[in-house]
Formats: sequence, C-alpha cells, structure tokens
Amino acid sequence: MMDNLDLIAIGEIVKAHGVRGELKVVPLTDAISRFGEVKRVYWKKNDFINELFIEGYRSFKGGILLKLKGIDTLTAAEDLGRGLLYIPRKERPKLPKGRYYHDEICGLNVYTLEGEFIGIIKEIIQTGSNDVYVVADKTEQILIPALKTVIQEINLADKRMSVLLPPGLVDD
Repeated sequence: MMDNLDLIAIGEIVKAHGVRGELKVVPLTDAISRFGEVKRVYWKKNDFINELFIEGYRSFKGGILLKLKGIDTLTAAEDLGRGLLYIPRKERPKLPKGRYYHDEICGLNVYTLEGEFIGIIKEIIQTGSNDVYVVADKTEQILIPALKTVIQEINLADKRMSVLLPPGLVDD
C-alpha cells in the first residue's frame, strides 16, 4: 500500500542527537516552519518505508532537531539511522498563487508568446536574487531568468510555460 504513495522528500536524518531521541535533520525545504505543519512523515531507507509521527521540532545549527513519537532514547534514534523523510505529494503545503515548487516547473515545455518552441526546463539554478531556468532542446540550451517580466504564463495542466525573451538573450 505505501509503495503506491507519491512521496516527496522534505528532509534527511543525518544523526541522532541527545538522550531524548531527537534527530538532526537537514531540511529539504526553504521554510523550516513547514515541519510544524506536517504531522506524519514516512521514513524511507532502501526499500523499507515506515510511517512516523512528529511530536515537535526546533531550529538547530542550520538544520532542525526533530522529535518523533516512539523514538524516546538516544539508542532508539541511533537504531533508526540515516535516511530520508517524505510526505505524500498531495499533502505538501499549498503555495500562494503564482508560486510553484521546483518539481512542478522542471519538465515544462517553454514557448515564446508567438508559439515557437524553445525547449524543456531541465534544471533550476538558484542564484539568490532570482531563479534561472535551464531550457534545452535537441541542439542547445539557454538560461532564462525567472522574472515576472519574462515568465508570462505557467500552465501546469498543459505542462507549458510562455515567455517573453529579453532582447539579446538568444541569437537571432
């Protein structure tokens, strides 16, 4: 049954911490507060999946310390070991309108406003000021800044993005 879940990773357990069974977790999200919104996670290592329940979390040295129900000692936390924590994709927090998860953007077909196919988004580079989409077709790739002036429409249902390319971005 659990093998059929569409799971996405939200964090990686890297080690046990302290005598009360807390786990040091490297979050795979930009908003650590999301761990407060999630009550159930799946721990996955190799082909084994286990359902676990979050009792609490706190920030700790660039990561978080996570307390799971039933993991109450250092030994129990060490026995759990390293591994990824997942949630079902359908349970991830909703983003505000106009915001998207990276996995929703990767794979979109990119077109100009005139309908010319540019390529498929293969990767997203995080630059700090704005993301940059690596768009590739069979022969070349271009880097498209993820700016409101460039990205005109995103249609997830049609797996399509329409862009207004800035002058000089591609050779004419």
